[in-house]
Amino acid sequence: MQMFLPLTLIAVSSALTLLQGFPFEIFKPRTLKDVIAITTKSIRPDDSMFLAHNQLESKVEVGFTGQSRPISERRKTFIKTWVGMLRSNQQGYAELYEREYLYKEGSDEHWLATSKPITKYFDKELKPGDKMDLYLISIGAYRTKDEIECVLLVEEFQKRAGQ
Repeated sequence: MQMFLPLTLIAVSSALTLLQGFPFEIFKPRTLKDVIAITTKSIRPDDSMFLAHNQLESKVEVGFTGQSRPISERRKTFIKTWVGMLRSNQQGYAELYEREYLYKEGSDEHWLATSKPITKYFDKELKPGDKMDLYLISIGAYRTKDEIECVLLVEEFQKRAGQ
C-alpha cells in the first residue's frame, strides 16, 4: 500500500506533463461553420488552391459519430503539398493523416482529417453521440469543379465533461 501512492502520483504527474505538451491555450473557440467561412474567403476567384500560413487554430464543439473513411487522394496530396511548403522541417507529419472522421455540428456533418495518434483513443473514450472539443487547424483550401474544399486537420480532442 505504501508503494501504491507514490506510483499513483508518478502516473498522474506523467499524464499532466503529456497534456501540458499540447498548446491548448492557442486554440480559440469557434464553430466549424466560422472556420470554413474564414478559410473559404481566403481563396481568390482565380486560385486553384490556397495554402494557409495562419492556421486559424480553433477549438470547436462537435458530436462524435464513430464513422470514418480513408482520406481521398486529392485531399492527401493537398496535405502533403502544404507540409512540403510550410512544414518541411516536420518529416512524417502528413502521414499522421490517413483517415477522416465524420463529426456533427448541430445538424451539419463534416468529414475532417484526424491525426492517427489520437484516433486510437476514440474506441476507449467515446461512443456515437458523445460531445467533444476538437482542436484543429485550417491548412487551406482547393477548388473542385463545383465548390471550394477546406482542409482542416484535427490535432487533438477532449471529451466534454459530463458525458
